[in-house]
Amino acid sequence: MKIFMRALAFCVLCVGYCNQAFSIEILAHRGASGEYPQGTELAFDRALEQGADILELDVHLSKDYFVIINHDSDLKDNVGIPEKIADLTLGEIKTLDAGHEFTLDNGSSYPFRGQGLTLLTLNELFERYPDGYFNIEIKPNDKTLSEALWQVIADYRMEKQVTVASQHSKAMKYFRELSGGQVRTSATISELIEASLAWSTGFGWAFQPKFDVAQLPYSITTKPYVRFFQKKGVAVDLWTVNNEDHIERSISLGVDGIIGDYPGRIYRALVDAGER
Repeated sequence: MKIFMRALAFCVLCVGYCNQAFSIEILAHRGASGEYPQGTELAFDRALEQGADILELDVHLSKDYFVIINHDSDLKDNVGIPEKIADLTLGEIKTLDAGHEFTLDNGSSYPFRGQGLTLLTLNELFERYPDGYFNIEIKPNDKTLSEALWQVIADYRMEKQVTVASQHSKAMKYFRELSGGQVRTSATISELIEASLAWSTGFGWAFQPKFDVAQLPYSITTKPYVRFFQKKGVAVDLWTVNNEDHIERSISLGVDGIIGDYPGRIYRALVDAGER
């Protein structure tokens, strides 16, 4: 990731821009994860109540091949145990407290312990929000997970309601082959670097994206860089934007989506900007 950030930062130069009105979507990062335990039904419910348009989440594969929603491969940060999802069955995972480690006051209290929150399968998420929209990141570079993810999406007929992201070329290439273009996908790290080099060296006209969305780090994104992708028919989402001043700047950049832990903050900023 450090290599990616350095390469991308080098390429993203500040030049002139064009003005255009955009409709900006709110992507709730792991749900309303700034206020509720990440990736739980509570975090997703609250995100939608706060105005989120899209639920953003990460997935891994359990020992018995269920697609599990969680950011990390291990469960230390939310459940409080070092075990990896890949080493546990769904039955074992469902016994764990997904709210165990969540705190809003640096560990003075843990208000969601013992509240019955569990890690979710992707099946459960689709069943809970059949009309929802989702941004799903394949975390490990795992073709088996790509296959399992595609199967769940196809089983629930969610092809038009999902965007799939991954940093990794192998996992993404395989998912694209399986899905045959039926699902929107986001750029991998190598694709973003390729695009950035083409743009910054004056060869942007020749770049032909194989992705539908560019999900970019807030800190190095400029308006001309946003417009480069949009002129190619590629939507631009910024991550992870939580500071209110940064949210306002993101809106001014004319991006297509803002990814954040506090969807309510993004919603209020969009209202203030006349976008809602």
